[in-house]
Amino acid sequence: MQRVRKVKTSGKDRMHFRLDPKIKERVSRAAAITGQGLTDFAVSALIERADEILERYESVLLNDEEYQFFLNALDDTRKPSRRSRAAAARYRRGSRKGGRYHFAD
Repeated sequence: MQRVRKVKTSGKDRMHFRLDPKIKERVSRAAAITGQGLTDFAVSALIERADEILERYESVLLNDEEYQFFLNALDDTRKPSRRSRAAAARYRRGSRKGGRYHFAD
């Protein structure tokens, strides 16, 4: 039976993937142009792309009409309906499971 040896990775995770040789060559050339090693270049490219995607996902852009609607909704001084207040009270008592709301401890 083969024993598995644990290797300490200083709290860092690894990603393993294979590249087409042509893609690896392009990435290696780009890394060399920037003066980075292949790993540092790949990590920085992954971070940059992830940040772009997350920023787009986590942001909400409104046009002028939507923005004005949002501001008007904030200024609305009407009180919540009795039904809305009752729903809020039920929610404050806990999250719904079946017919009841429960809070996680």
